[in-house]
Amino acid sequence: MKELFLFVRPPRPLWPFNGPTTAFWPPLAFASLAAALRENVRDLRVEILDAPALEMGWRTLEAELRRRQPAYVGLGEEAVSCVEGLRLARLARDGGACVIAGGCFFGHVAREALGTGLIDVVVHGEGELTIVELVEALRSGQRSDLTRVAGITFADGEQIISTPPRALLPDLDRLPMPAYDLLPVARYGRGSRNHPDFAAIESSRGCVGACDFCVLWRQMGRHVGERTVPCLRAKSPERLREEIRRLTRDFGRRYLGWVDPCFNAHREAPAQLAELLLRDGVHVGQSAWVRADGIVRDAQSGALATCIRAGLNEVYLGVERPDADSLRALNKTTSVDDTRRAFEILARDFPAVFTFGSFIYGLPGDTPKTIREIYRLSLELEMDKAFFIPLTPLPGTPFWRPELWDATGQGFRRFDFLPSSIPGHGALDRTLLWSFALDWCPARFRSYVRGFRCTDARKRRMTWRILNRATWFSAVALGRRLIAPGRNGGMVVPSWYET
Repeated sequence: MKELFLFVRPPRPLWPFNGPTTAFWPPLAFASLAAALRENVRDLRVEILDAPALEMGWRTLEAELRRRQPAYVGLGEEAVSCVEGLRLARLARDGGACVIAGGCFFGHVAREALGTGLIDVVVHGEGELTIVELVEALRSGQRSDLTRVAGITFADGEQIISTPPRALLPDLDRLPMPAYDLLPVARYGRGSRNHPDFAAIESSRGCVGACDFCVLWRQMGRHVGERTVPCLRAKSPERLREEIRRLTRDFGRRYLGWVDPCFNAHREAPAQLAELLLRDGVHVGQSAWVRADGIVRDAQSGALATCIRAGLNEVYLGVERPDADSLRALNKTTSVDDTRRAFEILARDFPAVFTFGSFIYGLPGDTPKTIREIYRLSLELEMDKAFFIPLTPLPGTPFWRPELWDATGQGFRRFDFLPSSIPGHGALDRTLLWSFALDWCPARFRSYVRGFRCTDARKRRMTWRILNRATWFSAVALGRRLIAPGRNGGMVVPSWYET
């Protein structure tokens, strides 16, 4: 029988603001890597096991690994799920598999991850070409062949070897279509009213910005000497139209989540795609992270209206801070004025679009007064929902410190982007939570009225649902501060986690 390469997403907790039907996005990176392997290594079986989508707990996953006997196990976790990634690696190694890790987290802690003895190779950056060359090198049985694979780190005895970075793919259209057929596609968004029959899709890689707190642009940035710089590359509208055709026609998908760090960073591609979809008579719901200055630009050109007619109905804007100085400190290249104007345009001209704004707190010098200013700005801007993220020292960012590494993974449970998680933010967290509970200024009432009175039924549902979840989360977080002040992390462990 052919050797098996098995990509695995292990059981993991849920982010508390997501419902169980849309808690886990399809692992698009696995589908793209699997397609590259399947196309180029014909005598290799390739499968994907997405345990959270299947509500598969650890006992069942362990039995599946014993049954399938993979020769290679691929994993890629976020920082908050490091403990699950290492637990999976231990099970895979116990079963005799070669463990290959990648992604935005393991790629930036390669030496530390290899030091656990649980991982054999770490892949950096884009992996489609690397994974093919890596498997061929591993199958040759010659350790020296690994040194000729660009973009990896591996252990050779006591020595840790990192090969030169791999050049970025110049043409994303040459990638094979993601192996959607290897995913439990019907499980994503099943039963959801706001994101029904959900699929993840990318239109571009990289970004035009270089925000210090973000690891996404670094994951697919261009290497210049010892530095990584932003590099935006987009798929052609024609290629994207074909991907959407497959998702909607062959897999019955009705909602698309764009995974791009910034969907409208490219000036022309989103609107060109939307025009093709409208020409084909395709209207499919879509959500995306967008730049505020791109919203203003595209509103003037008409591109924004075209995208919304094609189905874009949920957008996320990174506001981050209320003043220019702290935005510069984060290397953020959009201004508060850009953001204010973008939300005004969306609220006035496209009221059915649900708008989110993200804010970051916990910078050096932040005080409770700073938090109150951030919270008031979130109410003044004409957005539907704000969420507040403590500055998190992710590996790969300037805020990471080597002493934060925890070989058990447990320390990374705090990296969940939720208030009450990062040590040293206690006074800031309390101010934020009490502001949500007590600050009922007129602007806040107006924001709820906009949502509840909107003629769009989806927006009304989302307004109620998010208000209910935010209220629940704040009440629980405040209660923990009173009852169990030492507890960290706000992720929700599902009932099936260990089953």
